[in-house]
Amino acid sequence: MTPSSATQPLRVGFIGAGWTERVQIPAFRLGGLTAQAITAGRPDNAQRAARALDIPIVYATWQELIRADDVDIVSIATPPHLHAEIAIAALRAGKHVICEKPTALNVAEAEDMFAAAQAAPGQLAIIDHELRFHPPRAHLRRLVRSGYVGSPLYVELDWHSGIRLDPRQPWTWHSDADKGGGYLGALGSHLYDYARWLIGRVDALAAQLQTAHFLRPDTQGHTQHRVTSDDAAVLMLQFGAGVQGRITVNALHPSRRGMSILVVGTEGSLRLDEEDRLWGLKSAAYPDSDWDEIALPAHEPAPADLPNRSPFTLGSYYLARAIVETFARGHTSVPDAASFYDGLVVQRALDAARRSHREKLWVRL
Repeated sequence: MTPSSATQPLRVGFIGAGWTERVQIPAFRLGGLTAQAITAGRPDNAQRAARALDIPIVYATWQELIRADDVDIVSIATPPHLHAEIAIAALRAGKHVICEKPTALNVAEAEDMFAAAQAAPGQLAIIDHELRFHPPRAHLRRLVRSGYVGSPLYVELDWHSGIRLDPRQPWTWHSDADKGGGYLGALGSHLYDYARWLIGRVDALAAQLQTAHFLRPDTQGHTQHRVTSDDAAVLMLQFGAGVQGRITVNALHPSRRGMSILVVGTEGSLRLDEEDRLWGLKSAAYPDSDWDEIALPAHEPAPADLPNRSPFTLGSYYLARAIVETFARGHTSVPDAASFYDGLVVQRALDAARRSHREKLWVRL
């Protein structure tokens, strides 16, 4: 499949409801992509989303959607245990693919996805790590790469929420490790991808995972189901060149703090706070000086009618803009997007983190 010209719409077929309905479809549409079709594991969910968002076509199965002539890009937003099968089939059907994270269930599946992407070099094949396109995070990376902090020494990436603290929170696939549930994959994959994009190669890691409640009720609040996935994860990272790091993904926090980033270097520090404000501190002012707020460079403002202003929603909008602009130039390789190779590298880290937790050891990558 060749890239569409600037006058031809890029028609997206969405596999999965929920996240697509709440965030991705509205953000992608405002970013210039066409919401053409949808399917979901439960047909009533697909029908509901199509009615709510004015999507013209509902397919009964994902197999029908990936074969459809009126779909150019397939967006896969299913539980992770379905990612590999759908992504590989869609690439073989000649479609461009945007796959949600985590990439797959394990490294073997991620390797198969990467091989399928290699076999289709003219097709878009990316993992939806949309935080790379969030303007404050993109500018933070530019500042680090341009030497604002000097040589990086240490990095922290945190996400805190109380979403899993309540034992009445119902059991869904997110509680099932066999379907790819757990916050190591759901949020840890995002933070690990960003840490690697920000600092560079990770040589080794050590991890500790935690499950708060081992039984959760069904959606009716009656039958208890076994929880096999994690609610929290801490990863210690050893980057190349001796840089140290830590990732904390915690769905057990009593307050909703959100995400933050800290980068400490030989000549200064940078901090992105929970409100997505960027702050800088030069080393000459250590240790007690006030941080200076850093303004973002001029960029296209996001539409006011986005569903919300979260980093994931804003990142989804700017990712869509980048896809449209890339295809308008006659290319399919979107600058800064996470490729299926990047997805494989993240999956290796997730598998290594689970091994580290089981065996209580550092794992080299």
